[in-house]
Amino acid sequence: MMKVAAIVVTYNRKQLLKECLNAILNQTAEVERIIVINNASTDGTEDLFKKNGEFASNKIKCVNMDCNTGGSGGFYEGFKRASKVDADWFWIMDDDTIPNYDCLEKLLEANDSLNKNEDYNTGKRKISFFASSIFGQKGEFMNVPNVDLAQSKNGYQSYYEHLGDNMIRIKDATFVSLLINSKAVYKCGLPCRDYFIWGDDGEYTLRLTKYYGEAYLVGCSVAIHKRIGAKKLEISNFEDINRIKMYHYYIRNNIINTIFYNKDKNLFITFSKKIIQATCSIKYIFTKHGLLKILIIWKGTVEGFLQYNKFKKYILEQIKII
Repeated sequence: MMKVAAIVVTYNRKQLLKECLNAILNQTAEVERIIVINNASTDGTEDLFKKNGEFASNKIKCVNMDCNTGGSGGFYEGFKRASKVDADWFWIMDDDTIPNYDCLEKLLEANDSLNKNEDYNTGKRKISFFASSIFGQKGEFMNVPNVDLAQSKNGYQSYYEHLGDNMIRIKDATFVSLLINSKAVYKCGLPCRDYFIWGDDGEYTLRLTKYYGEAYLVGCSVAIHKRIGAKKLEISNFEDINRIKMYHYYIRNNIINTIFYNKDKNLFITFSKKIIQATCSIKYIFTKHGLLKILIIWKGTVEGFLQYNKFKKYILEQIKII
């Protein structure tokens, strides 16, 4: 029987965290261990896990961070802790992810289905992770992964190879109900802690599919993402000044990911495209917080190119190919 350890990262969303944990505890498939990374919340989150707290349990371990390390720092710490636990799979999510009661069971069934295939049984093909289908509170499509469009031997794309088992092959995903093979983590290391927020999951899942094995979106495994605003992460959709200020992480991290995982593309072309995009940010000048948005876009663009080598070194050290 496969052993699963869940990793949940939380910051100042006590009520959502309670809903998330109850959903995990009430799954039709058992979770052996739950590791909660509390990113220095100030809303009483840590009280939930104290001796007489609502979630005081030997099954649940709450790690209280000294400061808010962002989603990436939280998952870094979560993977680090989970790697010391006896588990075959790590089921990861933020505190605003509410998995359906059979979400985990469907992910595990997907693995069982693939293991009937001789290629997976013999180790010729490996699985990095399975991703749930994610919807917003009103049924909106959210956290949609990129399909793996790699060509098969005969030149056609084969991403729908296992469509009959409710799966399509993907190349990356977000940290919203992912079931990750612990062997893939041991091979590929830990996420980029210093990404802080946005893009860390894209980098890490690309790392898993590139350096370990395949990944699949499981159609019948469903989770609800209760993120405020179900729209795509674009600065034009932001009105909260604090989220606008953080957007430079999104731009920086995605520039780094683009360069590292598209080595066959011309760096000059990538640089030119990003500079053009930054220049086009002038269109925000007459919008709410327009000047700040422009400055943030340029800040993220400059950081992406200046900090690329630092993050490249870290990623290569994690997959131990230096």
